[in-house]
Amino acid sequence: FVETHSSEEVVHGMRSYFTRMEEAIRGNDGLILQYVGDEIETVFGVPLWCENHAEKAVRTAIAMRRELAALNKERERDGLTPFRHGIGIHTGQVIAGNTGSENRPSYALIGDTVNLASRIQSLTKTFACDILASEETVKQLNGSFQLEKEPEQTVKGYSKPITVYRVTDHTEDK
Repeated sequence: FVETHSSEEVVHGMRSYFTRMEEAIRGNDGLILQYVGDEIETVFGVPLWCENHAEKAVRTAIAMRRELAALNKERERDGLTPFRHGIGIHTGQVIAGNTGSENRPSYALIGDTVNLASRIQSLTKTFACDILASEETVKQLNGSFQLEKEPEQTVKGYSKPITVYRVTDHTEDK
């Protein structure tokens, strides 16, 4: 997209995408930590704990899917290239707090959980899907989501294979 479009088109397109995604994230009590290029780093249950953080994360991903579909309808109507995204969800412990330098602190999450979420997001390309959740996340869901288990995968930085689930739908959304 960046290679074939003007800077103005890229910035306008990303801003419209980020705005729609932010609405879905905030609507489910998510906290956006940062935008990195075309990525959004989001957390649920930190800094304020909530018992159903994994479910909120998956509900948010489904809401983001719907928002992207609506945005793409508008883009296609206007003759613009539709966007696609990949969402990786992982649940686990993190170190959360102000990091960075003494002169420029930044609230951040650190740890294997963050790294593995990024690897899971990358697997959306492997499985040609938009939402993948780790087995750790799926274990905390209440069962109302439609999921498809994918074959175990070995990912960079991890010696053991991981299990992920494709999030296909939510039974309440039908």
